[in-house]
Amino acid sequence: MYHKIDEVPRDARYPGNYVSPELFAQQLDALLEWGYQTIDFNEWLRYHSDASWRFVVRPLIITFDDGYTCFDRNAWPALRQRGMTATVFLVAGQIGGTNAWDAGERQERLLDARRIRELQQEGVRFGSHSVTHVPLARVPEEQAMRELAESRTRLGDLLDAPPDVFAYPFSNQNAEVRRLAREAGYLAAVRGGGRMNTRHTDPYGLRRIKPEPDMSIAQLRRLLFFERYLSVS
Repeated sequence: MYHKIDEVPRDARYPGNYVSPELFAQQLDALLEWGYQTIDFNEWLRYHSDASWRFVVRPLIITFDDGYTCFDRNAWPALRQRGMTATVFLVAGQIGGTNAWDAGERQERLLDARRIRELQQEGVRFGSHSVTHVPLARVPEEQAMRELAESRTRLGDLLDAPPDVFAYPFSNQNAEVRRLAREAGYLAAVRGGGRMNTRHTDPYGLRRIKPEPDMSIAQLRRLLFFERYLSVS
């Protein structure tokens, strides 16, 4: 679970949302060395629904929330160089805009429609991150449903097909929001929280690990061991 692959600006209010390009590249190389290969959500959904389906590799889904232009500048070139894929979750009401939902935070540009379509042709997968990036469990049900459904419709027009996966803004969700995500037509949804996802994990509550900007490769490896993403052998 990443947000921005860039150097941390001095005026950043939330520095934890940054990982430097150098460290990101080191993390990708380490993950490959540890036997990981990237998959997309369609592959995980097949694994979830088909008891006979088995992965022949250590599967990994790399995700980016919000859709900052630094994904295009810094993350995607590093991923492509290594033959890795990623899913970017877009805020449908801010395509080509900035992170206006972060009051007081440094405003940074988001991918515009033209580049999103180009990246899609290059192999990037896209999902929904709502219309306005509000915490869905803290707003009325009707508003939460509009955020889920309208973002899927808008992004469907942009991507030529409605996205099947949703990322909860601020990882804010509960059983009611998960139900709404299902009713809005999504097949899966993700949050933070770390821990391993298995065949039996609720597809509307998939967990993600968020690397911190000062996390060393040794710390990442220990975290993966602790969360059972790596075996002891």
